[in-house]
Amino acid sequence: MQSNAPAAPLDTNRNNQLDGLRGYAALVVVVFHTILGIDPTQISRILYESILKIDDTYGRATKIVLKLFNGETAVVIFFVLSGAVLFNSLRNNTERFAPMSLKFLVRRFLRIYPALFVCLVACAVVFPPAGIPVSFDRFLLNATLYEITINGATWTLNVEFIAAIFLLLAYAGFRLGGEWGLFAISLALVVIFKAAWLKPYMMYFKQFWVCFALGALIPTRAGAWIARCLPSWGWLVALLIVIIFRSTLQHVAAAALVTALYYGKGGSFGVFLERPVSVFLGRISYSFYLFNVVFLEVICHYLRSQPWAVARPIEVGLATSLVIILLTIPVAWLSVKLIEEPSIRLGRRLTSTRPDRHAPLH
Repeated sequence: MQSNAPAAPLDTNRNNQLDGLRGYAALVVVVFHTILGIDPTQISRILYESILKIDDTYGRATKIVLKLFNGETAVVIFFVLSGAVLFNSLRNNTERFAPMSLKFLVRRFLRIYPALFVCLVACAVVFPPAGIPVSFDRFLLNATLYEITINGATWTLNVEFIAAIFLLLAYAGFRLGGEWGLFAISLALVVIFKAAWLKPYMMYFKQFWVCFALGALIPTRAGAWIARCLPSWGWLVALLIVIIFRSTLQHVAAAALVTALYYGKGGSFGVFLERPVSVFLGRISYSFYLFNVVFLEVICHYLRSQPWAVARPIEVGLATSLVIILLTIPVAWLSVKLIEEPSIRLGRRLTSTRPDRHAPLH
């Protein structure tokens, strides 16, 4: 049945269901990267190959596992979530556009960069003894996110930094013309990013702008209207489409899924995402996403030299990913307490005219 009640976000400060979704998406990334990291030839042989063209049974089974634990799908969810959460923070700000934009970018930088830099230092310390070379030039390239040379997962942060700028542009459209202004600016950017001359630039970002744009619509009246139209089982259909399909349909389904959770229409899935373990995984998800690579690269570098591991990437990958997850969780928690939360507070102090001690840490 479809609810006629006005759709309203679960929490104006922090939505535990969105946190839980983010946490499990981070776990999916680890499983995905571990299976592929054991035998990278699977990327061309299986991941991007039609299941109908895969001859052996084990290869088809691997294709199914990679479909269920698809890191690219998780990234789409990350970007839709970012679009929704960041645009909501902009929408709730009543300051003049210029000073508000500067504060937004400063806070965004301090939210992302400190943990990123510490993680890259950890990679630079741990990788060489394990036989993975790290030069100073490669470190600088990755630290600036100009090239992703050490921690492969950090390409998404290149996207996040660029997205912050274009979300401000979309927000300017929203201030001028409401939802129609937001839609017009977002659509114009989609068209512009298809220009051939932009190909060498924003290589990672331009194909994912639509995810941020769809996410930005969620906290608006348009998102609330869509939430009212969603049936009680809409979250399940959206989740299945997100898992099975790719490209535009997947992006729209991811936005529908996040919309359902944002407005408390996630049903039993939303209840599951609000459990303490789910919320905990969501709270540590950013540091977890970064620091799992420290363990994953070292372990997979060893396993690639073991024929028994390369021959059974599903079993070895699933077991190894569990080990990586268990190793990373305490490191991620420490990173949250020692790096993320102090950096967020610093961002608030630098950009606030008065202290806000009770605001939630995002």
